[in-house]
Amino acid sequence: MPGHRAPERILMLTDLFEPVIGGLELHVGQMSRELARRGHQVAVATLAGTIGPGVEQTDGVRVHRLTGWSRALAPFYEDPQRPFHPTTSDPGIARALRRVVSIERPTIVQCHSWIMHSYLPIKRRPSPKTLVYLHDYGTICAKKTMVRGEEICDGPELSKCIGCAAQHYGAVKGAALAAGLRASRHRYGRVDRWVANSTAVADATAHALDIPRPEIAVVPSFVPDGVSEAAEFGPRPGFLPDGDFILFVGALGAHKGLHVLLEAYRQLGRDVRLVLIGTPQADTPRDFPDGVDVFENVPHRDVIAAWAHCLFGVVPSTWPEPFGQVAVEAMAAGKPVVASSVGGLRDIVVDGETGLLVPRGDADSLRSAIARLLDDAPLRDRLGQAGRDRARRYTLSTVADAMEQIHAELRFAA
Repeated sequence: MPGHRAPERILMLTDLFEPVIGGLELHVGQMSRELARRGHQVAVATLAGTIGPGVEQTDGVRVHRLTGWSRALAPFYEDPQRPFHPTTSDPGIARALRRVVSIERPTIVQCHSWIMHSYLPIKRRPSPKTLVYLHDYGTICAKKTMVRGEEICDGPELSKCIGCAAQHYGAVKGAALAAGLRASRHRYGRVDRWVANSTAVADATAHALDIPRPEIAVVPSFVPDGVSEAAEFGPRPGFLPDGDFILFVGALGAHKGLHVLLEAYRQLGRDVRLVLIGTPQADTPRDFPDGVDVFENVPHRDVIAAWAHCLFGVVPSTWPEPFGQVAVEAMAAGKPVVASSVGGLRDIVVDGETGLLVPRGDADSLRSAIARLLDDAPLRDRLGQAGRDRARRYTLSTVADAMEQIHAELRFAA
């Protein structure tokens, strides 16, 4: 129930914030508003980006937009609308954060991205308590993916991280980010509580940083309350093909397993359409098999409605998804999910209970799982209903309850 916890003064730190929209930004924005609605005093500190520095009030949350020395790096950003903090302290941002802390007087500071590297140097014990929420592998991997080449990385080592990051960002930028991330580790001891969005992220972080695994709590990300009802009662989007279809939602690239899915679909030999909804990538295929419909940049409300009208969802990721938002959305709509047994997807999809898990990158296994669901309507119904029930643990109100509990524990921690 709102307000059932003692009110806290919470400061959220994030590289990017609205109007920039991405998974992390939606998480911070929606959680900030929910905590404010529950009676907490919530503020956000973020990079100014193209909006410029200043303070604004929105939906009960005060937003501080900050500039620092790293603004000089703007010409090197791939997208000027999406700047990111370096993996080391920015003295200008650190000075601005001192000012924000003195204004907001937080009891809890939540760090959500690399801006934490300018906060941890100025953090003073015992207050405010500092919580780092791990949305991805960004505390241990400069690419934030834990993927090296086409394989899942077994852990960071400076020499291989520099080479891997250089391939992704370019030699100078990659080396600087990887080296900075390694050099910043000594400040992680100033973190009072680590929270990961999945078991996979918690395990990888604990192993790489030599943190006892029980010290990293797992609190998942979330979908908005009411998403099940929105899917169930939303009209069928007009762009969808007539008849039955299988649905994939996500970036239209290899890391999401699109090439594996297309190969499995070619082998399937069934008269059922495959709908792909997502954003184009550099490696998006130019040609698709017959029976495949591709829709780019679809509004989220239409994505939710599409889940309600598909037979089932497919999430064939080849990288270790830190969470797996689309799997939750499919389950909330009462649809089973065929997913790769990798990363955070293993937390969400319970094999044989809410969906089917297959080995990453295995087109034959993926094809067999798809065929099994196509042939067994009662199985689809059983898995879909169980998925809808399980999805309730991933709603905003449920996750906000868990975060309030962690805040309460931090308040009374030594």
